[in-house]
Amino acid sequence: MTKRISPSKDSHLEPLKRPAGLFIHSAPGMRAFSTARDRLRRLAILWVLFFGVTVTAAGQESVQPLKPLDRSSPRAALKTFLDSGDKLGAFLGNEYLESPSRAGFHQAIVLSDIALSGLDLSEIPLAARERTGRAAAVALYGVLNRIPLPAWEAIPDGTELPANGTSTIRWVIPDTEIVLESSTDSTGEMKFLFSPETVKRAFEFHEKVKELPYQRAVPLENLSWILATGGGWMVPYSWVRGLPDWLQRPIGGQAPWKWIGLLLVLGIVAVLLRRVYRLSRWRNKKHPFLETLAQLTLPASILVLTPIVLYLTRVQLKLVGSVAVGTEVVGTALMFLAGAWLVWRAAPVLAEAAISSPRIKRESIDAHLIRIFTRLLGLVLAVALLFVGADRLGLHAYAIIAGLGVGGLAIALAAQPTVENLIGGFSLFADKPVRVGDFCKYGDDVGTIEAIGIRSTRIRGIDRTVTTIPNGVLSKMSVVNFTQRDLMLLKTVIGLRYETTPEQLRFVLAKLRELLLAHPMVTPEPSRVRFAGFGECSLNVEVFAYVGTKDWNEFLGIQEDIYLRMIDVVAASGTGIAFPSQTLYFARDGGLDPDKSTAAVAEVQQWRAAQKLPFPDFDIEFRKTHRDTLDYPPSGSSTAESKKQG
Repeated sequence: MTKRISPSKDSHLEPLKRPAGLFIHSAPGMRAFSTARDRLRRLAILWVLFFGVTVTAAGQESVQPLKPLDRSSPRAALKTFLDSGDKLGAFLGNEYLESPSRAGFHQAIVLSDIALSGLDLSEIPLAARERTGRAAAVALYGVLNRIPLPAWEAIPDGTELPANGTSTIRWVIPDTEIVLESSTDSTGEMKFLFSPETVKRAFEFHEKVKELPYQRAVPLENLSWILATGGGWMVPYSWVRGLPDWLQRPIGGQAPWKWIGLLLVLGIVAVLLRRVYRLSRWRNKKHPFLETLAQLTLPASILVLTPIVLYLTRVQLKLVGSVAVGTEVVGTALMFLAGAWLVWRAAPVLAEAAISSPRIKRESIDAHLIRIFTRLLGLVLAVALLFVGADRLGLHAYAIIAGLGVGGLAIALAAQPTVENLIGGFSLFADKPVRVGDFCKYGDDVGTIEAIGIRSTRIRGIDRTVTTIPNGVLSKMSVVNFTQRDLMLLKTVIGLRYETTPEQLRFVLAKLRELLLAHPMVTPEPSRVRFAGFGECSLNVEVFAYVGTKDWNEFLGIQEDIYLRMIDVVAASGTGIAFPSQTLYFARDGGLDPDKSTAAVAEVQQWRAAQKLPFPDFDIEFRKTHRDTLDYPPSGSSTAESKKQG
């Protein structure tokens, strides 16, 4: 309240109360009158200026656009909510509905945000929070306009609230279940919002009072009806009013023309996605990069079309109620699913782009390692997107992770083979016992490695069949890699007939050693031919050598050549290769040689008589005198002669 200030009655104003004639016949009196008049004029001017400024300041309200909304008490919160609804209704009725525009639509959104911020939407999922909140705000505005509200003086204000209270304060509108509940914002100040339960039941309240007359003056009646039947700025309300009644009368909370528009939009999207699906199924083994790129088209199209559909349903068709919330939730879920799908599909594209380099072979271990790494990276990003999407839909990621922790043991047991194969695949990539293209022996089978994947390895056998072995099993098997050999072993045993004389045997041994030494494909060290022992039906000669090749087919040719030459050596010696047989000789038995038998018995008797019988062992003196007395290498050999000369 502006207080007016009057000038004080100073002594210099006293001459104004005297009769004017008293100042006419006296000069000093005239000077006094002039001085008083000047002072009065200056004081009057100051008084008028002060009064004008005061009145002007009192008649104008300062405007501060950044001033926060007043929700410090139930009275202030209720007044702010109703005022915002009135402003929105006035704007729609006076400007927007008659000449809709994009700028007007955004202005309406800004005005509705004031009412939206007066609701406690904490229990509504993020994906549906805005649509549900706006619909609930319109419903509550309609309810509050149709029910008798208490006098403003009866509604609690800031002075009637407990000071520094920590408990939640609730105020219920008399004779209703509409609750304003206190909460604390980020700055620590208390504000009152319509409770989550009130927001949840706003549509229920509206259905009960929608036929009641208005209890307060509103700038625009039937706001819920206008929103349910009207469209966006591209669909003027005048067009809607020109439609037949059956296209305006709501069905399921929406005007029938909105249902028709929704079906039309979804139909167009379905036709487009069908064509994109056919493109995504395109296959070209010669260009794997283009093939994987084509697989990106379907999730990318869904990710692009979904926001367009949501914009049309939200802004132009202006779906309301549960249908609007449902489309928002489904659209949000589709966007995150398509995003995760796109990330997962983009991983092979990145892999093939890297593998297309001429330095990397398509079926090499490096190529498969790049594929696996990009797939795992895509999987991690896809799962992260799904968690974010689940959180926006109200499925809190922490609860999901906790649920996985509770069921972790069961999942671990069920996924044990998969995890084992995955770890086995990593061990194959880390240790690299085999590579794609290697010829190897696994178990009792042999074959060529064709592909090493995350879960299994494909091997093509020598019979041209493909065997798929889980990596967990393959990592535990004894795998012989023939491709990584630097040399190939030639090892065999030649069985000579027992009729072979020692000299013939020496001939065979010498010629076979000469053969290995002379052959250009046999490494000199180590290579050996040795008389290995006495078999059941043969004198066994072991041949051991390394062939200087890595190719299996070339080795077989070299081995064949050496074996044929060995047959020639045996034939040249005059003996033959033994084979399991039984020979029956019909001859008179010559018996034992009596002279040699007598000599042997006599020599043993001499040992016994001299107490030098070598059983169980030779005595020490005999060991000293007979040690190293044989000539080895045997006399006549080239090694013995060179040893003597040395």
